[in-house]
This record gives sequence, C-alpha cells and structure tokens, in this order.
Amino acid sequence: MMLDELAIDYSEYLKVNNENEVSALKDVVEDMLTRLEEFQTFMEMVRALRMESTMMHYDSIKAMKSKVTELTDSVNKLEKLVNKVGEDVELVDQQLTEAEACMPINKDGPLNTILKPFFKKQEDHSSKPLPAYEPPVIFKSDDYFLTTEAVDALKIIDNDTTTNN
Repeated sequence: MMLDELAIDYSEYLKVNNENEVSALKDVVEDMLTRLEEFQTFMEMVRALRMESTMMHYDSIKAMKSKVTELTDSVNKLEKLVNKVGEDVELVDQQLTEAEACMPINKDGPLNTILKPFFKKQEDHSSKPLPAYEPPVIFKSDDYFLTTEAVDALKIIDNDTTTNN
C-alpha cells in the first residue's frame, strides 16, 4: 500500500499541465498570422499603387521622348557648331599671323622710331606687292540649326495636325 501511495505521489510530479503554455503559444501564433496577413495586404496595396503610378507616368515619359530626342539632336548640332567655330577661328588666326608677317609693321619702340631716320636708311616697302586677301569660308549657323522661318513653319504645320486629329 505504501508503495502504491508513493507511486501515486510520484506520478503526480510527472503529470504536466501545459494548457497555459499551449494557449499562450496559440495566441502568439495567431497574432503573428494576423500581422502577416496585414503585411501581405499592405504589400499588395503598395504593388497596386506602384503599378498605377508607373502607368500614370509612363504616358508622360513617353510623350517627352520626342522632346528629349530633339534636345539631344540640338546639343549634338551645337557641339558640331562649336567645333567648326573653333576650326574657323584657328584658320583666321593663322591667316592673321601670315598677314602680319607680310605687313610692314614697326616693331621698334618709340625711341627707335624717332631716331631711325637718322641712323638707318629707309627700306622701300612699296616694291613688295601684297598678296590678295581671300576670306576663308566659315561656318553658317543655318547649316546646323533651323532658321526662325523654318521653326515657325514647323509650328504652324504641327498646330494644323493637332487640331485636325
């Protein structure tokens, strides 16, 4: 008997009542599932807004493509014009240097200019014929950009096509 009572007492120690822990664990799991569902709903809303925003801005970006292309072309033409102007300035500078070399320019100071007639005999510059000057062919902006008349004509044509559509 005593052995039976001892066994019953020890068996009470081995019995575990984990209903409280299990219910607490179930509450935590349910809370996490609720938060996951909220997060999923939030992510779906963000995805929908992103798609809406993308579609809304896509049309405006697509409409700007022609303007960006036109601006790029203008920048490229301007770059070519700047390069051509640089070449032309270099050519004119070279011609100016050559012309200065041919011209009888007084390179002496004012004192030498005053005393030169006394000590040096006059050089005769009239015997050298000066070469005929031919101006170089330089850039024309019309080669790179539309004239204002052409731009106005394009605007008129563009306005006519938009009003007819």
